[in-house]
Amino acid sequence: MKTIVVLIVFSILFVGIYPTNSYIYSDKKEEKPLPSPTTGAEPTTTFYREIGGKDTTWCCVELHANHTIHIRELYVKIAANETGAKWLSVSRLALINFETGEYWTPLVDVGGVHGGYLDWYLQVDIAGLNFTYSHLNTSEGSRTISIDSVHNITLSSGTWYLIVLSVPAPECTITTYINGTNAAIGGVTSGSTAFLLENEDFWATLNLKSAPLSILYDGSTTVSINNTFVGFVYINLWYGRGSIEYMSPEGDTGKCEVWSTFFRGSGLSNDSTFYPASTPILGSYGQWTFNASMVAIGVGNTVGILGADVKLP
Repeated sequence: MKTIVVLIVFSILFVGIYPTNSYIYSDKKEEKPLPSPTTGAEPTTTFYREIGGKDTTWCCVELHANHTIHIRELYVKIAANETGAKWLSVSRLALINFETGEYWTPLVDVGGVHGGYLDWYLQVDIAGLNFTYSHLNTSEGSRTISIDSVHNITLSSGTWYLIVLSVPAPECTITTYINGTNAAIGGVTSGSTAFLLENEDFWATLNLKSAPLSILYDGSTTVSINNTFVGFVYINLWYGRGSIEYMSPEGDTGKCEVWSTFFRGSGLSNDSTFYPASTPILGSYGQWTFNASMVAIGVGNTVGILGADVKLP
């Protein structure tokens, strides 16, 4: 069994172009909300919860206060036994106020990249020629551990949700520890509806995923959501350009296009409306549509969507 330990690594997608923001959430009720304090108080409340098993890939903890919220320390650990042929190995945590639209995430993104020089995937749909062939290596039982530890977080008053989203895995344990807050801790939910979409999950005119060269031309996929959609876009490039656009069930749209060169570094196109890995995509139930494109050279070039169909506590 291969062991991968990922401890607070810089974003796998161009560290430096992401702001301190992001998000996610859940699906199984575990406890009733508690009444919230009505005045400011010292951050003395603590909370610890370990949720794990075959039905866990995310969890959500509710916090509420009628005053400015302070969190002295937030610690999150995710231990997952990964399987499958995905190249990305990512997880995310966030604090979100859905009423105001505010959100907070650590600047550092926890993640890694798999993929071998002999891995490749090809799908073609051109002028009546339609075929798919996959030679992606399947990982069995890779152990991934990611840890986030953040101090001195300040949030506005109201109801916030600590949401932790793990890379999808057959078995996963999520540990959350709040060491000192002046907010009341409410309901806790968890579930297993997290998913990770990559190049091979898009149907395209031409879709080649390989170590020396990846091309995704006119790729599209849809996701059906029963509750609430939360997701993060990942565009991992050595040298090239990649983009993902989305349309919500209500018709709202967004676009993220990233470029990377050997000499100029990396950045976002001027018409991008959100940041990869940092800006959360959030919306209601229904059918979501995602379009993607990519031309890139190197190992691990990937466009991906880490998301979940969730229900808040």
